Amino acid sequence: MTERERDPSISSETATEGRHRMHDTDPHTRTDLITIAVGASVLVGCGLLARSALTDAEVSIFQAVNELPQGYHAFIWPFMQYGTFITIPVLALIAFAFRRFRLGWALLLAGTSVYLLALVVKQAVERGRPGWLLKGVETRERFGAESLGFPSGHAAVAAALTVVVAVHLSKRWAIAAICLASVVLFGRMYVGAHLPLDLVGGAALGAIAGGVANLLIPPGPRQRPEGASEHHDEP
Repeated sequence: MTERERDPSISSETATEGRHRMHDTDPHTRTDLITIAVGASVLVGCGLLARSALTDAEVSIFQAVNELPQGYHAFIWPFMQYGTFITIPVLALIAFAFRRFRLGWALLLAGTSVYLLALVVKQAVERGRPGWLLKGVETRERFGAESLGFPSGHAAVAAALTVVVAVHLSKRWAIAAICLASVVLFGRMYVGAHLPLDLVGGAALGAIAGGVANLLIPPGPRQRPEGASEHHDEP
């Protein structure tokens, strides 16, 4: 007689552990794959539209935000830094300091890769800044003469970091990251840096990078709640 036949609880425990393992990992994997697929579709669609003429809807949205009062700038600017390159190593170092090593490496991978990818996509689409394409743009930042608009690097970095945070940390941190990323998108129109399609395309690129980073560096096992104990068979 085999050990499993002598003690049926062994096979039962093994099956339970397998179900728990699938429950812990499969939802994250499916979510990341869906995020990557949707992000790729949105990025391609926005890229094709960005190569065409501006639509009235896109211009109207941009102008509604860009023409807001100057006084908003002092409030918006600090939060827009969530989409800058320097934020990537800063957040990673904070994660390492709290011994969240998987989170730190995922942030570095997603943020750095999407920053570089955004530069490549810019050259492929070659869409100018709003000031090149529209008259009367309220420009609140300086842009290089050769700088391009699609996709937004700020939006890409912010979205990549947000996708990583959403998987590796709690819902509270995910909501905070989403709010920050939303301010980045809003702010980039406000300062005259990007049109709506630039921002949507950048966010889609960031979602792809974040999803890939989560697949390559998935979150570790969740900590047991305080007071929880290991299961022991009664004698």
